Amino acid sequence: MKILALLFLLITLNSCNNERKNTELIIFARIEYIFNLKSMIANQIWSDFDNEIYDLPLIYYTNCNSYITNPPKEFLNEFKPKLVFKNQKIKIYKTRKRFDNVPFHMETSSSIFDFRTKVDIPYPVMTCSSFEETTKTIPDTKSTENWVTMIIHEYFHGFQFKHKSYLDSTIKFTNAVSGDSLSEIFQNNNWFQKKIKKENDYLLKAIQATNKSELIKNINDFFRLRKERRNDVQRRFNLKIDEYEKVLETMEGTARYIEYKLQKEFASMKPDKKLKNIDTSYNSYQGFKNYKIENDPWLYKIGKSYFYSTGFNMARLLDKLKIKYKTRLFKEGNLSLEQLLLNVN
Repeated sequence: MKILALLFLLITLNSCNNERKNTELIIFARIEYIFNLKSMIANQIWSDFDNEIYDLPLIYYTNCNSYITNPPKEFLNEFKPKLVFKNQKIKIYKTRKRFDNVPFHMETSSSIFDFRTKVDIPYPVMTCSSFEETTKTIPDTKSTENWVTMIIHEYFHGFQFKHKSYLDSTIKFTNAVSGDSLSEIFQNNNWFQKKIKKENDYLLKAIQATNKSELIKNINDFFRLRKERRNDVQRRFNLKIDEYEKVLETMEGTARYIEYKLQKEFASMKPDKKLKNIDTSYNSYQGFKNYKIENDPWLYKIGKSYFYSTGFNMARLLDKLKIKYKTRLFKEGNLSLEQLLLNVN
């Protein structure tokens, strides 16, 4: 057993040494790519997305190492990572050891926590696993471009949470009821599922409407059925879910919206030259040519976390109505997609 353990350790160390030699250029290029996409998104999809005041550091995990981009000074003082890359936009540091032993990361956290030292820095951070590690957990991740849409989704949550008034209102309304709680109600109650699906159908019909009267009728039907369902929830479970749905639909619906709009941009974007030359997982957007939303029904159809889709479809409907909601959301605390839609005449 001791011989086998030693052999495993040697194989792991050799693998990590090879990683340091062969893949750091790819890591740096991918991180550069992510930050360049943020600028494109700010120009084409959602202004201010690349504004420094809304930025947050990125911890990029491989199997062996972790790299942190644009960390706060508290992090540098506490962990003393090594600067390994910089350009005009970013500085990438490498920690002495992998930052934690969690096998998969793809989330935005409210703080930076080191499992070894138990030090917690209250500073929002985006964490992601490399493309190679992500495919082990999510095998459907086909390319670097596909992988990066997940990262941008999570980065958008960071953008949301860096608006203090929005973060405060989110914490207030999600302390009692979480997304998991709403998903559990959805999964365990057929009547609830049917009404949610019907509500979503009304949103989709409104998006597809060819005249104003048809559009307004579907919006009114959506709100009528939504009020009935929420009243039923309160009567059956003594639970008022109105505000929780508004918060979660706005939070997750807009992050999904960013994913969708990014994929649409991929359909016509020129390949990233640096990635094309060194990253064999980068497919130069070939998988996004002639992109249609119908190819991704998960975006707009109802799943157990239904508020992703209803929120996403509300954002699309606000686009159709030419309502300028992007300059108001998150800056106006508890403003929701639903509230904006409710004011349509």
